[in-house]
Amino acid sequence: MTAPLIALATCEELPDLDPDDRLLADALRALDAEVAAPVWDDPAVEWGAFDLVLVRSPWDYHLKRAAFVAWAKEVAGVTALRNPADVIGWNTDKTYLRTLAERGVETVPTIWLPHGEPAPALAELLAERGWAGREAIVKPTIGLGSSGLMRVPAGDPAGDGAAHLRGLLADGDAMVQPFLPSLEREGELSLLFCDGELSHAVRKRPPAGEFRVQPNFGAVAEAARPTAEQVELARRTLAAASDVPPLYGRVDLVAGDDDQPLVMELELVEPTLYLAAAPGAAERFARAVLDAARAAAAAAQA
Repeated sequence: MTAPLIALATCEELPDLDPDDRLLADALRALDAEVAAPVWDDPAVEWGAFDLVLVRSPWDYHLKRAAFVAWAKEVAGVTALRNPADVIGWNTDKTYLRTLAERGVETVPTIWLPHGEPAPALAELLAERGWAGREAIVKPTIGLGSSGLMRVPAGDPAGDGAAHLRGLLADGDAMVQPFLPSLEREGELSLLFCDGELSHAVRKRPPAGEFRVQPNFGAVAEAARPTAEQVELARRTLAAASDVPPLYGRVDLVAGDDDQPLVMELELVEPTLYLAAAPGAAERFARAVLDAARAAAAAAQA
């Protein structure tokens, strides 16, 4: 049997992949797959030469989302793409959270503000939602990590939050959420799914004085054991997103004001999988990717 050729699509800044993805690449090669790491927007790449293109670390897509979504559709037209192009288009705009909420998923309360409309007075907007007297988060609906995010003091006394919101709305859609104190205390819980099944979970904890849970802010990730309630919410989130279980996915949960779990993010495009946090996780995902590549190759030959 010919070894499947699998692309782990990355960005120009990570030609050798992220450490997490290197674990996956090593696990795939141990299963006799051939692995390459092409840059997603390199015009010289022949995507049809791969049996499967796995979206892994295109961490500049938010700067050129339209081109990225178009690329996904192009790749899907010549070979197998995971996750699929329609999922990528939907999940790269955080308004997907509104869709999840409409489908009954408990998400962080959010005010959605469309591009081009006059920015409302932020303090009044918060008061109308019953959030007066508490901090808020203002960010764009298209972003990566914490890009474009501002934590606004209660009441926005200096007006910086309102100015930030005006700037965001001049460029695109924006969202406003109440700040959840649990982020500082315990961070986020991430549940990692492989082919629709729970693989492992990690707790991402920020350092003292910080609330953002990305490594560049000093956050650390450690293995965690989710509760039955948290797993159930994560499963409902995936089910609400798609009738077909994604090859990979990450559900990020945070504790709400009464400690109930809420969905902060559903990552179906390029999530870090935290493979080092769980023994056997890299091999588990590699087997699923390899199976998908072989199935795609067989379908192409049929």
